[in-house]
Amino acid sequence: MRAPSKINSEFHLIEKLFAPHADAKTAGHLRDDAASYTPTPGHDLVISTDMLVSGVHFPANATAEVVSARLVGSNISDLAAKSAKPVGCLLNLAISEAWDLPFLTDFASHLGAALAAYEMPLWGGDTVQSQQASVSLSVYGELPSGTMITRAGAQIGDDVYVTGVIGDGFLGLQHALAGTRGDSLAAYHAPRPPLLFGQKLRGLASSCLDISDGLAADLDHLCVSSHTAMQVTLADIPLSPEGQAYATSAETLADLLSGGDDYQLAFTAAADKAAPLAALATQNQLRLSKIGTVKKPVQDRFEAAFVDGSGQILTLHRRGYQHF
Repeated sequence: MRAPSKINSEFHLIEKLFAPHADAKTAGHLRDDAASYTPTPGHDLVISTDMLVSGVHFPANATAEVVSARLVGSNISDLAAKSAKPVGCLLNLAISEAWDLPFLTDFASHLGAALAAYEMPLWGGDTVQSQQASVSLSVYGELPSGTMITRAGAQIGDDVYVTGVIGDGFLGLQHALAGTRGDSLAAYHAPRPPLLFGQKLRGLASSCLDISDGLAADLDHLCVSSHTAMQVTLADIPLSPEGQAYATSAETLADLLSGGDDYQLAFTAAADKAAPLAALATQNQLRLSKIGTVKKPVQDRFEAAFVDGSGQILTLHRRGYQHF
């Protein structure tokens, strides 16, 4: 028997699809209009939010599984960059006609599995009707008081690191748009930020952020916040086999550096942290690459320069994704 496609009411949607993933103590099974949470003594609360819009942050015909995975991955990435442990989240849904009850049932199922995997219960949220579908998650994390890693701590002489590989988010999007297959498609459809590794960076990293807008733009964010510059060695930037095959020219390599959607970590650390960082990466079975050095800015140019083997700086006409 075919499942009904009509959504009876907002309250029916909440009770049947989302309440099973809620924290009874904090969120009261989503039967109230607010949640109450008491942070662990001696800990700070870290808060972040990301919104995904259909046709902008995922293809309009994306499956419920892809929407859910991209939503959770992009938000968990922010907590990983701050070295925080997830404790709860709020979900906001703007539901278009394309998102019928079977779609939302599938979405809720995959969302619940992802939240359970990260031990991040649902605390509440809101649902509305809209001509264009969108979804947002507000995530809450904890860490020992005063230990959050910001963008502003990079020091001249620090090493610059990235986790994972760069550019597969961009390549995966190209596959998604073209309807083709490739190893990078999973990186776009279901990003998996290095959350546990990020939690271990306290006391090691001097600054950190997640790579969402593109490596070039996000390293620039670190430079601006820290009032520094960076020199990055192009040959040291980790690429997947598919990325290496794609980057056959300066223009295609620039695509990978500015494409975004990698949801890996970029961070800085003092040179004497190299050994413990390498050990931490091995413990977490994580690829970690030192790609450059934090430099003194020249004429207040707070940005990263990407240098090839002959010492030439790669010209990037586009540093990363911009919403406006």
